[in-house]
Formats: sequence, structure tokens, C-alpha cells
Amino acid sequence: MHNIYLIFRRDFLGYVKAWGFWLSLAAVPIFLVIGAGFGYFAASSSPVRYYAVIEPSGAISEAIDAEFRRSEERVIEDAMEIAGGMDANMSEMQAAATAPRKFIEVDAPADSIEALRPYLLGEKLVAGPDGDKPLFAVFLLTEDGSALQYWSTDVNVSALRYAAETAMRDLGRRDALIAAGLSADFLKKVDEAIVPVTAFRLRSEAEPETGGSEVTMADKAPAMVAGALAYFLWLMVFSIIQYLLMGTIEERSNKIFDTLLTSVTLPELLAGKLLAVFAVTSTMMLSWGLFAGAGSAIAASQSPELMEMIDPFIAAVTNPGLIIPALISFILGYVLYGAIFMALGSLCDTIQEAQTLLSPMMILLMLPMFAIFVAFQDPGSPVIDYASWVPLFTPFLLILRIPQDPPLWEILAQMALMAMTTALIVWGATKVYRAGAVHGAGIGDLVGMVKSAMGMKPKAS
Repeated sequence: MHNIYLIFRRDFLGYVKAWGFWLSLAAVPIFLVIGAGFGYFAASSSPVRYYAVIEPSGAISEAIDAEFRRSEERVIEDAMEIAGGMDANMSEMQAAATAPRKFIEVDAPADSIEALRPYLLGEKLVAGPDGDKPLFAVFLLTEDGSALQYWSTDVNVSALRYAAETAMRDLGRRDALIAAGLSADFLKKVDEAIVPVTAFRLRSEAEPETGGSEVTMADKAPAMVAGALAYFLWLMVFSIIQYLLMGTIEERSNKIFDTLLTSVTLPELLAGKLLAVFAVTSTMMLSWGLFAGAGSAIAASQSPELMEMIDPFIAAVTNPGLIIPALISFILGYVLYGAIFMALGSLCDTIQEAQTLLSPMMILLMLPMFAIFVAFQDPGSPVIDYASWVPLFTPFLLILRIPQDPPLWEILAQMALMAMTTALIVWGATKVYRAGAVHGAGIGDLVGMVKSAMGMKPKAS
């Protein structure tokens, strides 16, 4: 164990002392903060744009303005609801949510596109509440009234056009209802009269006090936590590729293996390296998790409702029936994939050779990701039941199946199969690692090594 610790300490300190590690560690929270701030400032600093509507009745203009008012009211309602949960000042929240409108209607300076061309191109300005500006867009109703044309020089800003499309749909429905002799708010009354569909979960006899109770977040939290753990495992496995490949190539090219193996055995060397990379990726993941947890804790301290939402997830994470099988799958899955990548990396002499291995490695890793996606949508699917017996998929899918209460014998059998496969992979990886790191074998010798391990004699050259 002492030798494993020495290898672990050597590799771990080698990784964490590099600037790249600290840059990667800080990149995620920094980019999250910058991204959130950039989105906020981009929205708040968006310029005011003028538009005009050319149609005889004025109904379309009123409908577009009503759609903007509805959007603003929805934002204020959401802000007031959040303020109520956080015991915040209602008037301040309402003032913060009442942002100035970014699209303002002005009177059309002309009634044809040709006459409006210089205003749309910015050669002439129109007067408005925010001063003189170019005309951003024009809505023009065709003579037969069959289409509302949207003219603008900027095809990328589509919020105004989307608002007009929603307004025209509501206007068309209102006119159709009135033509049919119904009130304009008929559909609203229909929506209010719809019988809601409420989800209930049939409980077992062991929990009669909650039998037939409505489905809550406490029922959904275990599946969501299991999905997060499965994805977390996949992300860690994905992250170890560069560390194992690049570190192994560097030590092989510099003949460091020869020096290390004079003091430690090969299994100790492999164990120390796997533990070091595991500690590096765990440090990064835990740091990001603590950042997210601190943000959630701060938000929860301001909102009792948010704390009530977090409680079911805390209960799921601390549930031994979920977390123990998940941890076993997590460890075995990490060792399984880590041994594969380390063995392949030991066969490479250059970065170019390692890059040729990245494509098949990515394909190997994408297969579990597809399985995770399917399992997250339907964990009880027979396809997932069968796929969970495939050792490459078992670490991920077993985690996702735990909240569905699979039979105990399946859990134990899949863990046993996963453990045996991992042991076999580690044994084979040790052979490959010895051939590559110690004896200088390359990618071209891999087929011969597989045949030798299977007891087959390679063909004479």
C-alpha cells in the first residue's frame, strides 16, 4: 500500500501543480458567472427598436401591442410569485421585472415598401419616444388581406416577428369565434372548464398512511438523482482519457517506467495511477459541486419554498438503498474504463498515435451515453433490462434502474458480472501495459497480444 500511495502522490501532485488543472477548475464557475452576466447585460442593453404597422383597421396593431402587454404581465407575475416565496419587497421586485419595452410602434412615414426603404436602411430617421431612430421593421398587410408581410434588414432578431405571429393567431381565433356567434373569450372559458389530470402513485401496503397520495417531487427525486449520478460517472470517465493517454505517452517516451518499476510492481503502478487520476477528476467535480451547492444553499436560505424543493433530493442522496449500489457501480465502472484507456495509452509513442485512438474511444463512450438517455426516459424498458447485463453498460444502467426497485437477485447478479468483467479487464490491461510500457510494444502488436492471451499462436511472418 505504501508504494501505491507514493505513485498516487507523485501523479496527483504532478497534475494539480500544472496551471492547466487550475484553469480547468476555475473555468466552469467563471464561465457560468460570465455567461449569466453576459446574458443579463445583453438583454438589458438591447437597443430600443421602432416598428410600424400598415393596415387599414388598426386591429393588427392593437393585437401586437396586446401580445407585448401579456408577455410583460407574465414576467411580473413570475417575479411577484418569486418575491412571495422569498419574503422580498413586492414593489421592488415588480419594478425590477418591469423592463422598458424594446420594440415600440411608431407611425409609418409612408405606406409602401419602396417609400419606406430609406427609413429601413437608416438613411432617414423617424421620430419616437426614444428619440429619432431608423425604422427596424414594417408589417404590411397585403391588399387581399391574406398575408401580413414582415420587412426588416435584420433577419436574426426574430422576437418581434414571433410576437406578431402569436398576435395574428389570437386575432384569427377571436374573429372566427365572433363569426360563429360565440364570445371572444370562449376559448378561455373552455380552458378553465377542462378537467385536470392529476398523477397519483399507488403505494405498497407497507406505506398505508400515504397510499394513493398525489405524486410529488419526493417520488421523482430518486430517479433524478440516479440520472445525475450516472451522468456524473460518464463525465468522469470521459475526463480521464486525456490524463491517462498523455501521462502514459510522456512517461513511455522518457523511459520513466524503467525507473519506476525498479521500486514498485506493475499492479502497484497501475493502481497508483488510477487512484491519482480519480482524485484529480474527483477534485474538479467536487469543487464544481460545492460551487453549485453553495449557490443553492444561498438561494434556499432566502426562499423556504426552494428549501422544500431541495429536501427530497437530499433524502434521495442519503438513501442507502440507492447510494450504496450506485457507489459500487461507480467504482467498478471507473476502474473498468480507466484500465482500458491506460492499456491503450501504453501502446502509443506519440500524440499522433494517441489521436488515432480517440475516435474509437469516443464511440465506446457514446454507446453508454445513448443508453443513459434511453434509460432516463424509460428506465423500465425491456431494452434497458437487457442492456444492463452488458458489462460496458452495467455501471451506468444499474444506477438508473435502482429507483425502479428491480429484483434483488438482478442487482446482485449484475454487480457480480460487473466485478468479474472488471477483474478480467484489469488483468488484460496489466498484460498490455507491461508489453507496451516495459517492452515497447505498439498498436500494431495489439492483435498478437490478444491472440496470445487467448492461447492462439500468431501466424509466422
